[in-house]
Amino acid sequence: MKTISIIAATVSGNRGAEAMLTTAIGRIRNRYPEANFNIYSYYPGRDGELIDDPRIRVFSATPLYLVSVLLPCSLLLTLLKALHLKSLAKLVPESIRSLDGSDVLIDLAGVSFIDGREKFLPYNVLTLAPAILLDTPVVKFSQACGPFNNPLNRFLARHTLSRIDKIFARGLKTHQHLQSLSLETVHPDPVADVAFLHQAQDRISDEGRQQLADLGNRLKSETRKLIGICPSSVLAAISDRQESSYHNQIAALCHQLMAQGYAVLLYPNATREGEMSKLRNNDLPVIRRIADRLKGDNPTLESLYHVDFDINTPGIKQLMGHCRLVMVSRFHAMIAALATGQPVIVLGWSHKYREVMDFFGLGDLVFDFSQLNSELMLNTIRNTLDQESSIRQQIKQHQESARASAYQQFDYLYNLLGRANSCKQS
Repeated sequence: MKTISIIAATVSGNRGAEAMLTTAIGRIRNRYPEANFNIYSYYPGRDGELIDDPRIRVFSATPLYLVSVLLPCSLLLTLLKALHLKSLAKLVPESIRSLDGSDVLIDLAGVSFIDGREKFLPYNVLTLAPAILLDTPVVKFSQACGPFNNPLNRFLARHTLSRIDKIFARGLKTHQHLQSLSLETVHPDPVADVAFLHQAQDRISDEGRQQLADLGNRLKSETRKLIGICPSSVLAAISDRQESSYHNQIAALCHQLMAQGYAVLLYPNATREGEMSKLRNNDLPVIRRIADRLKGDNPTLESLYHVDFDINTPGIKQLMGHCRLVMVSRFHAMIAALATGQPVIVLGWSHKYREVMDFFGLGDLVFDFSQLNSELMLNTIRNTLDQESSIRQQIKQHQESARASAYQQFDYLYNLLGRANSCKQS
């Protein structure tokens, strides 16, 4: 029976991480229905509450737990095995023994080892170090990495990634960055994001069901053209430190859209309903701020809809299905739109957005968030609506290629697990 460990993804919080996590579990179960899973989560408490599956266990992967338990106890277990004292393994926590007994550790970090994000380098290393110490195979599914011009980032990336089994680059630019490290572990070609393979039945949580149903019923009766807008708490936090306000620009755009007869749906791709004071992995406070600003003069604004509750990836896709197009600032909100054939305009901050949109021939619909201007966005929305049918067809033409590209990760994983099984039998 296979045991798969997964790190750097959560069920709660960032719903892009949830999409990758549930997709990985779903596709592995297609091949190994009886597989057991260990999720090493940044939010172990909340994820443990959400998951009711006897074959999925949740362990902590908070920075504090990584430093104080996972790393030192992995060192201890490695020492015990070297001294042929594995019978004393019961001295280490179950989280370590479970990782040691896993057939593979899958790292689902969306981004890692990137210049300018040096404060995350310890976490990038520590999520992998325990498995490396325990000789548990490590596979990094598609993610953005690099550039590596910073000497510290380059050193840590080279010496960490050279010790894992495989890393898949999400996009050509990331692949070029990784090739600059001369690593044998880099997959020969860039591959599409694993979330392109997400299916509705992959859900492992059930959140906001009644609220989602109520909102869905309201959207079904909406006769105006509905524009979905998915803001990002990351960009909101950045813009609050600058002169231009992301909140104000989004609110101004929504006001103009509604004044011209459109309806607007504000929806998240990261939710922590119980912690509305925190922006990290939580778009709900941003949505509330925008909605409050818009409803300031008209509390009964009928053409504005917004999500103010926890919602999982299938629920987000369900809401998107009511929209004529969506404008997003979250990477996996973009993936969800493309995977479901939804016209999408992107306000991003990294090369990772354009790489994917270029694959679908829609690179001209990607804007840096610093370009956010309500008039520009309004004109882009109009033009996109004028081409809605052809854009939907264009997306459809590229979906199968994207899925085939993403599936290369599972082809590799199945081969790795098959080799591990052969070694055990021999």
